[in-house]
Amino acid sequence: MEMMIERDGARVNIKPEEEIHFDNYKEVEAAIVKEIEAGATEVSLDLSNVTTLYSMTLGMFNKIAAAISEKGGKFVLTNINSDIRKVMKATRLDKIITVR
Repeated sequence: MEMMIERDGARVNIKPEEEIHFDNYKEVEAAIVKEIEAGATEVSLDLSNVTTLYSMTLGMFNKIAAAISEKGGKFVLTNINSDIRKVMKATRLDKIITVR
């Protein structure tokens, strides 16, 4: 999967170029974990190219939020559509993940 990764010190922005689904969510997760292990304290995932969230994606978000929180950092979702915002609210993940 193609992803645009921008680094600014300890801040990292990752933008998948397509939907995150069963066949590629592990690639997204691996890229984010790699950035956290390299010292990123704020990881922002730009979902402007994502229209639907699947259950494994929600699980991945929860896992990433916990991993970066352990290191004193935060996980941020940006450019989400209204459907994704509703899912984040319904699952209460918006309480542990910053949504912008």
